[in-house]
Amino acid sequence: MIHIGTISEHPEISRMVEQVCGEHMEERGLDCSFYAYENSYIFLQDLETGRRPFDLLFLDTAMRGSHILDVAERVRIRKDAPVMIFLSEFPDGYYRDAFRVGAVHFLHLPLEKKELLEGLGRGLGAIEHRWHKKLVFKSMDGVAAIDLSTLEAVVSDDHHQVLCINDGTTKEVRTKLMHLEKRLKDASPFPFVTSCRGVLVNIETVSEVTSDRVITKSGRMLPLSKRRYGDVIRALARYNGVDSEELED
Repeated sequence: MIHIGTISEHPEISRMVEQVCGEHMEERGLDCSFYAYENSYIFLQDLETGRRPFDLLFLDTAMRGSHILDVAERVRIRKDAPVMIFLSEFPDGYYRDAFRVGAVHFLHLPLEKKELLEGLGRGLGAIEHRWHKKLVFKSMDGVAAIDLSTLEAVVSDDHHQVLCINDGTTKEVRTKLMHLEKRLKDASPFPFVTSCRGVLVNIETVSEVTSDRVITKSGRMLPLSKRRYGDVIRALARYNGVDSEELED
């Protein structure tokens, strides 16, 4: 799931971004969510509270609220900072600043589909690069480099942790669960949630949740405790672009 957002006071800009991005993602077989903000104040509130996650953010330089450069600076210092693309009717005043604050692309307004697709491609490339980040662990056989986009879950066995890979294989590494959980929190582009004692699940890989199981997209079934059921449901809903406040107890 790729979460896309816009900040623009012009609804037609957000609508075009949503339409073009949605069509492109469907062609590539990728799931996406979309949310539009008309001013930066509400976006910054959601950013600080973690109400909505974003992977890709389109920012209109004429946005209402805080100045775009202030918004971009607050975005880029976060560990979970989304990839940013600037939009402007007057590019000369922002072109250099956009790349200084970490934007990967700059689009002129009014938007043209061809240019928007070019920017989207660059943004997705940056996202995919993050998704395929690897962590190196000391394994039973030596050293293992694990692509985090393939890691479905971690099952703890005291000082040994079993890494569950999405091809059905496992890799046993020597570390404490609390240390591994911290490394994943600091480095992984995907959120991990505890489904029961000693089990961490990658929310990106979850396909279904039952009363006592978490089922991944590869078909792997992991235990789910009653105590953790609500945490998993809320994490899954949030990751898939559902407002957690809309969930019923």
